[in-house]
Amino acid sequence: MKIIIIGGFLGSGKTTAIQSLGKYFAKAGKKVAVLINEVGEIEMEGDLLNYDVKTQEVTMACVTCNLKAAITTSVAQLIEKAHPEILFIEPKENVSPLVVREELNLAATKACGSGLDEMDGFDFAPLITFVDCARFFKNVKEKKKMAFDQIQVSEVVVLNKTDLIDPATKNMIQESVSQINPKAVILTNTCKNEDGMNRIIEILKNNQQKLKPTQP
Repeated sequence: MKIIIIGGFLGSGKTTAIQSLGKYFAKAGKKVAVLINEVGEIEMEGDLLNYDVKTQEVTMACVTCNLKAAITTSVAQLIEKAHPEILFIEPKENVSPLVVREELNLAATKACGSGLDEMDGFDFAPLITFVDCARFFKNVKEKKKMAFDQIQVSEVVVLNKTDLIDPATKNMIQESVSQINPKAVILTNTCKNEDGMNRIIEILKNNQQKLKPTQP
């Protein structure tokens, strides 16, 4: 099972991205499931049901209040219900994608009796964060710590909605992201031209790195 964690602030386009990616892999014959922890600006479940994609919401006001119990229990339920080959996880905007990955890694090392026994041999895709270019500087100003954390821990940063800004602003945002995380792969994406989504698909298809579970 490959676990794909996609972070970003509310409205950054992560839900739309998961819909698009979920449909792509479902059409390719993969069993897909989605775990969400945030009510997005668009409906998730209804659209994906037509593609036999199982969805489940972490029904907690703040997933970090009891992150391990909420995430691991929900993932275990999805595994039991859907037996997915690909599992998308969309954390709440104030939850670091890296924290989610570390908690699942830790839970997997203690899988016996936890409901996560089937996670033995799982893979993590590179951590992905979506950035809303139209609200980038506003988010950095108002939610600086969270914005920096999301970018710093991500291996792929998608500058989304670049059609809503001018080229100069786009360059400024790209430079800012590069300074925050020089190692990240930076992609651009627009509502009209989903080249960024195609690049993400290629990264996910080509990524074969298996991460060793974190030792407790």
